[in-house]
Amino acid sequence: MMKKLFVGLFLLGFFGAVSASDNISQSHKDAALNLLSTMKMGEQFSNSLETAIDAQLKINPNMARYRQTFLDFYDQYVRWEDVKGRFAMLYAQNFTQEEIEDINDFYSTQTGQKVALLTTKLMEQGMKLGEQLVLENQSELVRMIQEADQAN
Repeated sequence: MMKKLFVGLFLLGFFGAVSASDNISQSHKDAALNLLSTMKMGEQFSNSLETAIDAQLKINPNMARYRQTFLDFYDQYVRWEDVKGRFAMLYAQNFTQEEIEDINDFYSTQTGQKVALLTTKLMEQGMKLGEQLVLENQSELVRMIQEADQAN
């Protein structure tokens, strides 16, 4: 059970290894770092990590007593300062420097800042909505699972 929790948290993609790309200029990397700062990605990262831990603990309630242990571990080993360069590379590998600068222009606006501040909350609310929809239709899911078992 603990192994599943660790694998689940790892697979969330918050700290996957990103290979350095020689064809990305320093100004491109700097633009990506600037974007992450404008987006308040450090705050989002921390909030998302805590939300992800809580979601995993909801799935595995017997692990809830380790919540603070997980938070302490991530605070020690998965700090934003240690991973922001990797996040910047993700953006630099997926967006041109011009696109990054355009995105940064948006996040520099009042609306962009609101998006940055609400993204984690909206994701959490979306997850809760999904859970609610599954619970509302749980009997149908059970029926479909039973049908699948009978077909195999």
